[in-house]
Amino acid sequence: MSATNSLRLFGASPLPREQPVPVELETVDCLLCGGGDQETVIVAGDRLTRIGGHFRVVRCRDCQLAFTNPRPTADSLGLFYPADYSPHSEKEPGGRPRPRWRRKLEIALLRQRFGYPPQPTDARTALTSWVARAVIRRTRAREHWVPFRAPGRLLDFGCGAAEFLKLMRDYGWTVEGLDLSPRVVDALRQKAGFRAHLGTLPHPDIPAASFDAITMWHSLEHVPCPQKVLRAASDALRTGGVLVVGVPNFASWSFRQFQQHWTGLALPRHLTHFTPPTLGHMVEASGYRVLSIEQVGRDGWIRKSAQRAVQGGEDSGRARFLRWKWLAGPVARWTELTGQADTLRLLAEKV
Repeated sequence: MSATNSLRLFGASPLPREQPVPVELETVDCLLCGGGDQETVIVAGDRLTRIGGHFRVVRCRDCQLAFTNPRPTADSLGLFYPADYSPHSEKEPGGRPRPRWRRKLEIALLRQRFGYPPQPTDARTALTSWVARAVIRRTRAREHWVPFRAPGRLLDFGCGAAEFLKLMRDYGWTVEGLDLSPRVVDALRQKAGFRAHLGTLPHPDIPAASFDAITMWHSLEHVPCPQKVLRAASDALRTGGVLVVGVPNFASWSFRQFQQHWTGLALPRHLTHFTPPTLGHMVEASGYRVLSIEQVGRDGWIRKSAQRAVQGGEDSGRARFLRWKWLAGPVARWTELTGQADTLRLLAEKV
């Protein structure tokens, strides 16, 4: 998608929800293998904007990739990203800051295990890193542990309000953001002082072999051509650079349990619906060596999905109880252990 189309995509003014909104749709072949033999998996509407009717998720019978089909065209997709879309909204200051002791533990672990500067590490750093691994157990808290590659230039694709960029800058990376929203990019440049690019990959201002790490946190599922984006990211990485991708897990227990109420579905903004095999296959086919695919449980997603199910009148006793954190938390950890958690975290290296 060109930068011009990107401006149109998120520049559309949201229409009042009670008015009929013309949505232009397109039918596509499989986004991984190009096949046309597909089966319907689920049909659901957009809970956020409540426009466009219902959308269909299909699965390719040849490679098993699931994707939204038909889907909104580039000119219509912007209608589904309202001005108050939460990933584009700057977070208000507040909440509980990280304790200093935790930050020290984490920095020691990043130095010892992931190669963060300064190097080399000593016995004290190794001991502190061991303590950190014992203390910081939750997978969700470890999502941002990106292996360091010198000299440390990182691009966050679909950076949104840049919470991740701020953290990585604090840990020593030289960071840049890339996003389709002009409002987001302007805010990053003017308020936060980040170098930020408007558009998608490939991008004319991002030269080949210019980054050591590229991260894609819950953004790859939004793009119309994910394999094209992955290949462009490979071009922008130096050899040995790392790619980190986080996406919803279409093979999760929560999706099977809650179906159209699952918060990870997000039709029609989510255009591709990955499972561990299809995510790994697409990344490998785009010029990478997959190092790991982790399962990340999210108790907040479970609670929200359960709440939606109850509100939708399709609740069960299980859904009513899963609205509570005391139960959703252990269930989220169980889904991690059993390989059916809500989200996936892939780590790959350019070869």
